[in-house]
Amino acid sequence: MKTFYTKPNFCDPQLIWFDHGKTCILPEEVVYLSSLENYTEFHLKCGKKVISSRTLKIHETQLVAKGQFARVHRKFMLNMQYLKHIERHGEEHVAHLTTGDKIIVSRRQAKRLNN
Repeated sequence: MKTFYTKPNFCDPQLIWFDHGKTCILPEEVVYLSSLENYTEFHLKCGKKVISSRTLKIHETQLVAKGQFARVHRKFMLNMQYLKHIERHGEEHVAHLTTGDKIIVSRRQAKRLNN
């Protein structure tokens, strides 16, 4: 399965573009996104990580329209199809993903997702 695609002559609106429109990935390949100050790190299903020079907020507006993505924390955005369950550890809420990863969820988002 090929994760990265080179830019074709047409622009498929379902793809997520990187490197100033030179490469792209499918939204269903993305497990979650994490903020690295003014950069965004994409964590892919195959285990690879891709860094984008755009902020998480810019990607949020793009991805919410494309599928099952939700901002679950100020530093994380999650593809909801990979969410197994959310656990509470004291004051902290942790999302357990089908890939085995764990990410922090804010109190408000944990409450919204559990309902």
